Amino acid sequence: MYKLRSIIFDTAVVILTVVVAMTIPFLWLFNASSATVRAVSQVWAGGIMFLMKHVVGLDYREIGRENIPQGPCIIACNHQSLWETAALCVIFPDASIVAKQELRKLPLVGWFLHRYPMILVDRAAGRQALRQMNDEARRAIGEGRKVLIFPQGTRQAVGEPTKFQPAGIAALYTNLDTPVLPVAHNSGLFWGKKTLMIHSGLITLSYLPVIPPGLDRKVFQAQLERVIVAEADRLIGAAETTKAAS
Repeated sequence: MYKLRSIIFDTAVVILTVVVAMTIPFLWLFNASSATVRAVSQVWAGGIMFLMKHVVGLDYREIGRENIPQGPCIIACNHQSLWETAALCVIFPDASIVAKQELRKLPLVGWFLHRYPMILVDRAAGRQALRQMNDEARRAIGEGRKVLIFPQGTRQAVGEPTKFQPAGIAALYTNLDTPVLPVAHNSGLFWGKKTLMIHSGLITLSYLPVIPPGLDRKVFQAQLERVIVAEADRLIGAAETTKAAS
């Protein structure tokens, strides 16, 4: 049954994406503001979350919301599936998301993401890319918005060794003098890395205590990786235990 639900979900997402994409030429033509572009993206992301819940039967819960800073911060989240991209876009509608530069090359979509604004980084550009990322992130923080980054750099399946790409998150932490909110979840149990098949269930999204600015770079990096990995492992273990018991 989950395969049929997944096929219906995938088809509905394609239709939703086409409909939302049809607005992009008008947004470009009328030079839409970043706030308007983000509002349109909320329709897309919110639609995906609605379809997940009501078509697939995949919902989520949040724990630790008291740890979310009221003002700007850097959100550092583990990356297991496409779920967290849509979910965090809905939960933090004003956040600027750090993503790969290749997305800028997509016709019209590239303009949309730039206008959002997402922070599109060319990973092959080395220090120049880090400077650009810092500048754009500082602008977002200065506007009172949050910055979202996936410090693993790419999706990693449950059971794979967890690997971080520390340069990006460490550069943001060092240069922005802003607290970092570690976030962990277990979405990979329900939506695998290399499949369109999605299982029903309840994802847990956990906000951990913020890491204050001012720590030594290596101390910060070690602490961030430790708390994210430990919490993700705990959430995965708890979900697997619940599933086995049911």
